[in-house]
Amino acid sequence: MAVVTDGGGVSLELTGIVKRFGDLTAVSGFDISFAPGQVHALLGENGAGKSTLMNVAAGFLTPDVGEIVVGGQQVLFGSPKDAIDAGIGMVHQHFSLVEQFTVAQNLAIGARDIGKLISSKELNTRAADIGEKYGLGVNPSKVVGSLSVGEKQRVEILRTLSRGAKVLILDEPTAVLTPEESEQLCLNLRAMAEAGATIIFISHKLNEVLSVADHVSVMRGGVLVDSLERSRCDLESLAKSMFEDFGTSAEKPRSSSSASSVGEEVLAVRGIRARDDRGAVALKGLSLNVHAREIVGLVGVAGNGQQELEQIVAGIRKPDDGTVSIHGTQVDNVQDALKAGLGYIPEDRRGTGLVPAQPIWLNSILRIYKKDLVSKGLIIKTRKAKEYARDLAELVNLSTNDVTTLVQHLSGGNAQKLLAGRELSGDKSAVVAVNPTQGLDVKAAAAVRERLLQARDDGLAVLLISADLDEVVLLSDRIVVLYEGSVVGEFEGQHADLDEIGRLMGGESRDERP
Repeated sequence: MAVVTDGGGVSLELTGIVKRFGDLTAVSGFDISFAPGQVHALLGENGAGKSTLMNVAAGFLTPDVGEIVVGGQQVLFGSPKDAIDAGIGMVHQHFSLVEQFTVAQNLAIGARDIGKLISSKELNTRAADIGEKYGLGVNPSKVVGSLSVGEKQRVEILRTLSRGAKVLILDEPTAVLTPEESEQLCLNLRAMAEAGATIIFISHKLNEVLSVADHVSVMRGGVLVDSLERSRCDLESLAKSMFEDFGTSAEKPRSSSSASSVGEEVLAVRGIRARDDRGAVALKGLSLNVHAREIVGLVGVAGNGQQELEQIVAGIRKPDDGTVSIHGTQVDNVQDALKAGLGYIPEDRRGTGLVPAQPIWLNSILRIYKKDLVSKGLIIKTRKAKEYARDLAELVNLSTNDVTTLVQHLSGGNAQKLLAGRELSGDKSAVVAVNPTQGLDVKAAAAVRERLLQARDDGLAVLLISADLDEVVLLSDRIVVLYEGSVVGEFEGQHADLDEIGRLMGGESRDERP
């Protein structure tokens, strides 16, 4: 695979960077440099300051104190465009592509080498050339909404590179990729680095970091605690650097429920048929159930109906046929789901689960703001609401007890802990949790998993929809395999055959087994 850059590499140096959000100091000031021709991994638990630091480097945030030096020249960024003009581009966890546009059209947005009048054929040729240049080809004429997550990731990277980025910052780039897609991305990044690019790779996956990085830096509490060549690192040393209390941060969850402890049927999905947003058939008469004191894990390759199912169960999408009921009461909309006691932890925590521009205390009461506990008629009892939020923050061990902090200033891990804590608190009967630990560090992931297990032990019915097969096996009492909108297999959690599950996820029927 031939990968070329647009010329010589560019170094990036950050000196004494300090960034505060109210009383919260996200980055406390330190010196770090990133050299051309290297993949430099940046590690740290959720809330360590990694993303904040890189958002400063890429022009999304302005530092309160400190200097940014690019290629030996001090710069001051007022926007991401300024950073791109200086050769620095960042690809975030959450894609910013226009789903209705083609790949070629997305690559043209903001491009300086395109005139006002250009044909679709010319746009497609340009996109194909960009993909070939960087070894990240994607069909230019495909609509982005029809692409796999891995393909979307490639388009995001191509768009950043095509704008002239020579320092490429990737924030959790493999969090939503399959193992095969992750492996291919790492190969592409190594090739780019060898061609002279500066690659900054933010990740929580230590094995992945050790396989791709030339240099590893570790942040904790907004400061730099280690910066080492890859040859001097191993899994244990990196984990110790990331966590002050290493050894207690990733306790193994408790064993699955025994069959005798499982209670009555709580969540019942019967004969659900539905189409996706493009009108294609997504669910083909799907049925499943979840009992009290049970976790049912649903696994399948992304795009096999999981998204449509979670939305139908949560009441935010109507099926073409079939029913969803909780304790025998049919759920047709969001209000029905709330009244029936359904908790919902969506995959998109910031876009669907939380309101980033609002403070922690308002987000904490979104499910109960009409209840006497925090309101009187139409008036929110602010003091009571903040007390409730502080208790919730303490329960889930948030990084701050200042409940006036805006959610957008929380790390991904703390935002997810807040969301999970809210959805699992109160008078709940069931919960749907979708990729609940995606993008979280070991410690934050363990905390969220422990909350799910506690919810099960407290009598809830838990439907866990996750792309992380290891997580599903670790937590689930039963495992259901989904392929092309149908259930194609079911296993006991403690006796799951991972090879067979993998084959079923790939489309092989049980009748085809050798």
